[in-house]
Amino acid sequence: MSTETIAKHILYVDDEPQALKYFARLFGDRFEIATAESVDAALEYLREHGDRVSVVVTDQRMPEKSGVQLMEQIRYEFPNIARILLTAYSELELAIQSVNEGGAFRYLKKPLDENEMIGTLLRAQEYHGVLDERDRLLREKISVLHRLIVMDRIRGLATAATALGCRVRNSWQALVAYMQQSPVKQRIAMQMDEIAALNMTAIARREAEMMVRTVELLLRDTVAPASGRNSDLALPAWLGQFVQGRQAAAADEDVTIRLVDPPSETQIASDEGLLTQLLEILLRRLCDLQEQPTEIQIGAQPLADGVQLDLKGCFADLDSGQVASLFAAAIPLQKWPIGLDMDLLSAFMLAHHLGGSLQIIPAAPQGPGFSLKLPATAPTADPEPAAIDPQWFDTVYESLEQWEQEIMEG
Repeated sequence: MSTETIAKHILYVDDEPQALKYFARLFGDRFEIATAESVDAALEYLREHGDRVSVVVTDQRMPEKSGVQLMEQIRYEFPNIARILLTAYSELELAIQSVNEGGAFRYLKKPLDENEMIGTLLRAQEYHGVLDERDRLLREKISVLHRLIVMDRIRGLATAATALGCRVRNSWQALVAYMQQSPVKQRIAMQMDEIAALNMTAIARREAEMMVRTVELLLRDTVAPASGRNSDLALPAWLGQFVQGRQAAAADEDVTIRLVDPPSETQIASDEGLLTQLLEILLRRLCDLQEQPTEIQIGAQPLADGVQLDLKGCFADLDSGQVASLFAAAIPLQKWPIGLDMDLLSAFMLAHHLGGSLQIIPAAPQGPGFSLKLPATAPTADPEPAAIDPQWFDTVYESLEQWEQEIMEG
């Protein structure tokens, strides 16, 4: 039998200091041993070093909390750690409880038989290794499936952007900007069970349907509202009318809209219908993100070649889940129904069609909210077909690889 030190170690839990020393001395030449003198101390150790522990051996009778209670908690928090219960008493009911509630790998009686314990620990470590390898393979499989789903969605969006190129200016550039700010680029961690629960066949069929709907939604949001001409808009007065016209609807959602520091004598030439649609989408997204009565501030500041409009919510910074909810067009997870909440992509399309750009600001002091930059005069020439750069797909693949690596390591 090999005496080589095993990388992952054994955590022994007992309220008797002498028992802890005896266990470490008896088995320390074969295994790396860590000890804890109570259930709470064991859990604290595992929450800091759980990735380094393969087996927990625990005495049953300890003050305040029992060994079975410890194993039950470990089963919930660290299911791959093998659990062995020790007791000085032969109780059938306890043995059954240790398996049913604590998921015990083995149930052993004190005093310890050295050879039996060595054999049990080696088998427990092998069992732990099998579970870890199973999970690694599952994560790899899920990672491949998820990449296929995401890339299929992105290819569909690229097709939609190309199809819209004859109606919407800079549609391809808008999609690239949208993807660059999405969680795919930011590598936001996600729950593995959400991906594992996806029905691949149903998704493939639904994706085809959703791509058709996506084009319809984008056309509805970006072409239908167009006035067809650029109007000269005195920005302070125009923003004031916009805010006033939406106060009542916002109040129904416990939101107050306030115009802050409007620029004096600032004027832009833009399609009023599309600009109105764009601001309404951004305002709606902010209203959806707030969870309690709040205020949304709309401000503007002149730029050398145009204007910057800022929509800011007076609530906490956006967490990763809230940011991800803005990108349902690219992240096909169950938590965010496929095909819904696509309007932020429409907002990017509108911003770029008007010759500007859109930035999501997740945190204070500028956010949470959106920053929209518009030129003094929106383009009037007919849109040209989008020139697709194949290297862009390579960038998305690289982002996915980094994202998935972070998931695997997490």
